[in-house]
Amino acid sequence: MSSKIRVAVLGATGSVGQRFVELLLNHPWFEVTELAASDRSAGKKYAEATNWIIC
Repeated sequence: MSSKIRVAVLGATGSVGQRFVELLLNHPWFEVTELAASDRSAGKKYAEATNWIIC
């Protein structure tokens, strides 16, 4: 595959969203280009908005 498929993750700060981000970042076919979350995460960097409960 010459170019990766660009993807967005909705709900990226929740536990399922965090897992999707983790899987997609290590996947050879996909490139995470956008992350979206609830209003309570607005204005925060991704690392600040997540607890990384899945590691």
